[in-house]
Amino acid sequence: MKIKGLTPILIVILIILFFTGHIYFLAPYLANFMQIVEGMFNDSNAIGWSILVLTFIVRLVLLPMQLHQSRNMTIQQEKMRLLQPQLTRVQEAQKNAKTPDEQARATQAMMHIYRENNVSMLGGMNFSTLVIQWPIFSGLYAAINPSIIHGWKGMDWALNQAAEIKSATFFGIHLAQPSIGLAIATGLIYLIQSYLSTLGIAPEQKKQMRTMMFMMPIMMFMMTFFTNAGIGLYFMGGAVIMVLQTLMINLWRPRLRRHVGANFEVKDVVEDALAGRIKTPETGKNSSFMDKMAAAQQQAAQQGQTERKDVTPNNKEKNSQRLSNREKNQRNKQK
Repeated sequence: MKIKGLTPILIVILIILFFTGHIYFLAPYLANFMQIVEGMFNDSNAIGWSILVLTFIVRLVLLPMQLHQSRNMTIQQEKMRLLQPQLTRVQEAQKNAKTPDEQARATQAMMHIYRENNVSMLGGMNFSTLVIQWPIFSGLYAAINPSIIHGWKGMDWALNQAAEIKSATFFGIHLAQPSIGLAIATGLIYLIQSYLSTLGIAPEQKKQMRTMMFMMPIMMFMMTFFTNAGIGLYFMGGAVIMVLQTLMINLWRPRLRRHVGANFEVKDVVEDALAGRIKTPETGKNSSFMDKMAAAQQQAAQQGQTERKDVTPNNKEKNSQRLSNREKNQRNKQK
């Protein structure tokens, strides 16, 4: 099964776990893991080290999927770089559009360009790895703070873990409490990762990615600050691995660029798309997201034209009625 087909299934499973109250099902296993690693390290920072070991294991398992996702995103970025002249032409048409019809046609034209060249509007983004990690976040949070689980006082592991974590520290950072320093460090590392991800791409794409470049570090800062430092340590460890992964992709980028240049054939359809000469395919169960969006845009434009056509005859009818009423009044006066 492809990764993009796996994401909706994972989201449904995650929603079911959340609403059935089983989102913390990994908590006892992660608590046992932390205790085992603590016994191996036999150090005051052992629980913190156990979280970093857990981070490394999870990221190692997800590494093939994440590299595949990063590779696809890089290929999509390179394709969009080659399509940039056509996209710039459409953006100019959107700015110069004077009527809703022209605006809708320009928006539809951009979708046509992506569809005809088989390029994803999302740039190859995929959220499978994030969805997979969510039960791990929740389980780790509950393992550090068992009191969020209903009936935790009846669980032996929860009582033991609560007693151990309550005073656990990692180089002076209390793992059961929020840490502003850890939140700032996590945000800065993600900012570095976001900056590295923009190296080697076209200036136009950098402008489009600018919002995302700052949004991710801010989001990770907030998530780290409003959870306990144990989760923050997991996020920070993951951020360091993301930086290394981005460096790998940047080294890989020239090879991927040559691959795209040799295999991707650009279809110049901008003029036909802006003129509305490209027919939108019929949508069905197997239709792509772009096909459905293009069909929706075309349907909205046609509906707008129909409404305006319907309004014009009504005005003519009203005007003819007014003229006939005037003629009747004039005739009555003559009589």
